Amino acid sequence: MLLIAFFRGLLVLGLVTSLHGLKKGSKNRARLGKGSGPEDTTFLYLDSKIATPTLSVSSVANRSLSPWTFRNSHVKNRFPEYIAQAQCQMSGCLTPDGREDLSMESKPILYQILVLHRVEKDDGRKEKRKKGNVKKNRKGKRYFYTLKTEIVTVGCTCVRPIQLPHY
Repeated sequence: MLLIAFFRGLLVLGLVTSLHGLKKGSKNRARLGKGSGPEDTTFLYLDSKIATPTLSVSSVANRSLSPWTFRNSHVKNRFPEYIAQAQCQMSGCLTPDGREDLSMESKPILYQILVLHRVEKDDGRKEKRKKGNVKKNRKGKRYFYTLKTEIVTVGCTCVRPIQLPHY
């Protein structure tokens, strides 16, 4: 389930780079860019109706010669907040009869993805309450999103170990 959400987020983030000049009337939009001006921003529309594939990644991970498990990476100000990261279960690889063979190595498969990071921007605006006995000054807080890349581990594979030449 988490991997499905991960791929949904990956799909949405991949589309971010091609979004420019969309209508401003939608309720589900996020402002992207540095926030210094209209030329640095674009709008991201999130569609909750996107169909997600129903594929069982855990069965592939368990049948692999280099099995792995997933752990969740959580960053509150990141979209997506949760990203599943694979962890190799052993240093060697499994033989067909289920024993670990240390003549081969289990190595992670790395993949680069796009993520959004929410950044708080204090623009110095002040809001005053006019009615009541107490007047409070509050600085208005705004957020903007920066597009960044992250490296995630999507699985594990078997490789031959590097043999250094003996001189």
